Amino acid sequence: MPRRVILDCDTGTDDAIAIMLAAARPELDLLAVTAVWGNHAVEHTADNSRRTLDLIGRSDIPVYAGRGAPVAPPPGAPAAEGSPEPDLLPLPTATTRIEPQDAVEWLVETARSTTERFTLVPTGSMSNVASAVAADPSFVDAVEEIVVMGGVIERGGLLPEVETNVGYDPEAAQQVLDAGFERLVLVPIDTTYRAIVATEQCATLRDDGGVAAGVAADFIEQRIERYRRLPAMRGRAAAPVHDALTVAYLVDSTLVTLRPATVRVHTGDSPTRGRTDIAFDPAGAVRVAVEPDAPRFFELLRESLARLKPGPAPS
Repeated sequence: MPRRVILDCDTGTDDAIAIMLAAARPELDLLAVTAVWGNHAVEHTADNSRRTLDLIGRSDIPVYAGRGAPVAPPPGAPAAEGSPEPDLLPLPTATTRIEPQDAVEWLVETARSTTERFTLVPTGSMSNVASAVAADPSFVDAVEEIVVMGGVIERGGLLPEVETNVGYDPEAAQQVLDAGFERLVLVPIDTTYRAIVATEQCATLRDDGGVAAGVAADFIEQRIERYRRLPAMRGRAAAPVHDALTVAYLVDSTLVTLRPATVRVHTGDSPTRGRTDIAFDPAGAVRVAVEPDAPRFFELLRESLARLKPGPAPS
């Protein structure tokens, strides 16, 4: 039976690729996309999610818009800057509507009514998930596995001190860590930066044809232009596709090595607000993804996007 999956996204370019990847795989049953604030305001992340699904012929997958702000920021906490990408993805206007029900309400109702557990994949701020847990702590019982894209292991090097998904809403991230999910996997940026996609691989995606592969190649090339200026890339013509690697783990868990760890988030008005302390510990409750197999990840991405060929590329 396919794994039942809900993606909780702040959809920009890499979330969009993750949505396409999840929708392409027969091993996954994508129940819905719940949109949250983060990269952009929630009305834009919901619209981007809807546009992505309509583009690939999966209008049957619903999109719900959720929280548009952090759950409980301390007074004076700096506002998140968001993504430098445009608010709306350059995709055709959605042909189907965003669901009228609030995403948090839908998550809680789905957890209460389901007879089958599901996998939850937050790839943006964790405001929706923390709100669902606060509304009903038994929400965690319906989640077989939660796979979070967020956090950073090493500090003081080339990577940012604060990873944005955690940094957008540190209180929500810590609440999710403390919620008692049976299995929580964390995919930090240390790992996603080791599974980068290069310019020549974008050409390979286009060679496979199809609207999804072409759009993904465009998005990755946009990311390359932005990321090559960052210290971690050192001018290389390549970029991480963070959220796509997170979804790829659902398809093939051997793409990354998991190590148990304890994880704490710096919250409140601390000057280190949003940092993650990740300490590897055999008794740790969190499974942290390390050492990805980059060639196999790209091949899975390529083969998956090649399946999505509903029509000609948008003009």
